[in-house]
Amino acid sequence: MLADMSDSTTSPTTSGPEGGPTTSRFTQVAVRRRALRWLVPAGAVGVVALLGSGVLSADANTNLAPQTAAQLLASVADTKVTGFSGTVVEKAALGLPELPNLGGSGSSSNLLGMLTGSHTVRVWYGGETKQRLALVDALGEQDVFRNGRDLWQWDSQTRTATHSVLPSDTAKPPPAHTPAITPAEAAAEALALIDPTTTIATDRTDSVAGRSTYTLVLTPKDTRSRVGSVRISLDGKTRMPLRVVVTARGSDHAAIDVSFTQVRFAVPDDDNFIFKPPAGAKAPQETKAPSHPGPGSADAKAAAAGYTTIGTGWTTVVKVTGVPSLTALAKDSGQAGQLLGALPSVSGSWGSGRLFTSSLMSALITDDGRAYIGAVDPELLYQAAAK
Repeated sequence: MLADMSDSTTSPTTSGPEGGPTTSRFTQVAVRRRALRWLVPAGAVGVVALLGSGVLSADANTNLAPQTAAQLLASVADTKVTGFSGTVVEKAALGLPELPNLGGSGSSSNLLGMLTGSHTVRVWYGGETKQRLALVDALGEQDVFRNGRDLWQWDSQTRTATHSVLPSDTAKPPPAHTPAITPAEAAAEALALIDPTTTIATDRTDSVAGRSTYTLVLTPKDTRSRVGSVRISLDGKTRMPLRVVVTARGSDHAAIDVSFTQVRFAVPDDDNFIFKPPAGAKAPQETKAPSHPGPGSADAKAAAAGYTTIGTGWTTVVKVTGVPSLTALAKDSGQAGQLLGALPSVSGSWGSGRLFTSSLMSALITDDGRAYIGAVDPELLYQAAAK
């Protein structure tokens, strides 16, 4: 276990949920986690054994000693942080327009809203059974509290609190109830993609949230992937990822940037994980405990979470289930209809639909309500849809 660090930056406020309206909902924000999977979809391969000789060493500065990529990867695998708190800012520039009212929700945190602009999340981590997330908005916030088996969700727009009791064997909340993306989660997704088609190197040391960091650089060799590189900034002392930047092939600009702006390595006080209904809150609602995938294959767990993967590594395509048909989407929102109507029509042996492409990602939405998304060329989406 790592000891608490004393040279940390200021921690985020530890007050209770704020009142007032908000323009986001955790039920919508859950797609945020899935959105990153589209860009760095999940895989399951080792990371250290794939490294060959001749790997570059990280340049040392006055604070950090030189480290090879192999050493950094090994230290990441062994990292155990007992607690931390901080503020994470996610920036996405995937070529989508800003659609603050998409779906009629007034939210920038729905399926497309989370893929544009900037979003801020405050996080508290006190171990596997104590977590708190707060999606911060200009007008309010949404909170999720995990304290033992108790799971609370607070919606400041509706002034409602929802409580459920997790199964006794649940170490962490199910994916749909842990919506925020942190650099550690993003890095884990990217590191899982390492295979023989990946070039692994290091770059100069840097500074993130006032802490010195090493930089790992993952570069796919498969030209069917639209990912140019993934840069992972690792804390020089704890080795916890503090920043992940994804760039598109042939671009120098970040398409996704998930970064701590503040971080403090210390176990937060227990009060941070106790939900206290603010004044004016409606009577708490009791709901059924979230479903838990339980033991089983990665494919089974993905299916339980509402998606399946096709392919492996950097060319993985994610098939999302339960997507409304194009007709239904157009009826739900004028803006959604305008956006979808502006996309080119495509067809093939798999059927017909609409195609979105940008420098980093491609998305195929079929007329019958299927969606295929990946950081890949469209041809791979068509192949996946044909299966």
